[in-house]
Amino acid sequence: MKVRDAYLRTTLLEGKQPNSVFKFTDDLGMPEAEFYTFYSSFDAIENEVFREMMVSTLKTVQDDSQYQAFSAREKLLTFYFAHLEVLVKQRSLVAMKWPELKRRPTTPEWLKGYKEAFLTYARTIVGEAIEGEEIKERRYISDKYDKAFWLQLMFVIDFWIRDTSTEFENTDAAIEKAVNLSFQLLSDSTLDSIVDFAKFLWQSK
Repeated sequence: MKVRDAYLRTTLLEGKQPNSVFKFTDDLGMPEAEFYTFYSSFDAIENEVFREMMVSTLKTVQDDSQYQAFSAREKLLTFYFAHLEVLVKQRSLVAMKWPELKRRPTTPEWLKGYKEAFLTYARTIVGEAIEGEEIKERRYISDKYDKAFWLQLMFVIDFWIRDTSTEFENTDAAIEKAVNLSFQLLSDSTLDSIVDFAKFLWQSK
């Protein structure tokens, strides 16, 4: 924890990762080799921090007996609100790192553990939603629903980072609207119509 806490403090104070592991450990009065007994890189530290924030959120909601009785839509809403309560403790770090996502076509190393944990959860939500007939199962598409919810999570966090309203009340409203819209699109015929039209355009080329 000493290495991780020192890294986070240095990164947030300087607004970027330290220039090198050597300089970072030298400032700590630690041999460079000792750093590698804990982490392979600075990205590995950040990956651990972000993954723990996701895992902590999931444990909190899943340990709640009331949560277990919720519909899939209610569970996702509960997850978002709980997750922001966790993220706010590291808001400066999240706000510093998030702009990187807009400059990268692939998931950065520091976010991979976080994303993997969320997608596992999202697949559970999708399965429950289909079983409970909250959303429709669609051939070739249903297995992509988890990725759609990942994009929704990215939207929510980006909105939250830019939100200047009191106690992030605008983000709360955005979450409600985003989740309700996604379940509506995945449950009614709107999405089917979009897919059919896309197929028509493709076949008409």
